[in-house]
Amino acid sequence: MNDLFKKAVKNLRLNKKVFEPNLTSYLSFLVAKKKIKKNSKILDLGCGNGIIGILLFKEKKISKIYASDLSSDAIKNARYNYKKNKLKFDLRAGNLFSPWNLEKEKNKFDYIINDVSAISSLVAKKSNWFKNNVPCNSGNDGSKLTTKIIKESKNYLKKKGKLQIPILSLSNRKKILDFAKKNFRKIRIEASSEWFIPKEMLSIKNLLDKYKAKGYINYEHKFNNLICKTEILVCEDPL
Repeated sequence: MNDLFKKAVKNLRLNKKVFEPNLTSYLSFLVAKKKIKKNSKILDLGCGNGIIGILLFKEKKISKIYASDLSSDAIKNARYNYKKNKLKFDLRAGNLFSPWNLEKEKNKFDYIINDVSAISSLVAKKSNWFKNNVPCNSGNDGSKLTTKIIKESKNYLKKKGKLQIPILSLSNRKKILDFAKKNFRKIRIEASSEWFIPKEMLSIKNLLDKYKAKGYINYEHKFNNLICKTEILVCEDPL
């Protein structure tokens, strides 16, 4: 992770009930920085503590962020961090796109960044990632929220607009990619990084293997460990 990201995270106010910035956040920022044209209208869906919008502002890609999150703790956290970093914002509380429904025609975006939970809820329950009541209602194969976002995003994107989503191997990658192909004219993996599954989760390897056999998740066995992957998918030009 580069110095800009590390410095920004260090200066954030973090809340134990809000997902902390991680590899997915970092990759999401790198891709957004590359793909977003200056002064585009951006929606950060599942904004958490606001890290991605703040970094895009520091890179002078945006002057204002539109953002929403289901968690009231995340909203409070992001509001504080946006103000601290002097980023203009329209911040709303609610599930997925629901905060933007009242003004659907007005709320059309050039680029939507999705960072909503995207791993199997079965795995999430066994991990430490979603402790302290951080929500994860992504379904057994982790595709429930992501496919819903892909489908509904078309109502909130301008013509030729782009949707950015993370895909983790602890979800049904193929299902998500196939669904994206049916809803957008162009899709492309813009970033990818491998990582070891946390050692404490190796104790449930047999359970993870069971989920893998069912197609809920996927990973590789290497060096007596489990290798997972995080990818950032950009979908362009909704059908």
